[in-house]
Amino acid sequence: MFKFISILIYVGSILAVLVTGGLVSSVLALYPPTHLASFGPVVPAISKIHAAWLPAVQSATWAIAAVSAVIGLLVWRSRQPADGKLKAAVVIGAINYFLAMFFTTTLLVAYFYLPKVANAA
Repeated sequence: MFKFISILIYVGSILAVLVTGGLVSSVLALYPPTHLASFGPVVPAISKIHAAWLPAVQSATWAIAAVSAVIGLLVWRSRQPADGKLKAAVVIGAINYFLAMFFTTTLLVAYFYLPKVANAA
């Protein structure tokens, strides 16, 4: 059962990273960087910094998914016991889920929350 759950976490995390890249790029297509100034005259510096690198998230998520797949294949082909391979798959999955959450949260906070809060005061 642990084997099935480990593989499910690993494959699901790769899909989550790829979906996150598509989500972020589609939201950025709807809201260009000029959107940051639509809340008022104050644009937080952190929002400007994140607006500079967020358009590269889709290519970064493809690279992360490819590296995760390669590492998964290398771990699968290694001579470790099966228990170590499954734990490695879960760790890779956890890192992928963390990166997907980080990119999504960064988009929401930098593009929508911080400019609104900065201009509310």
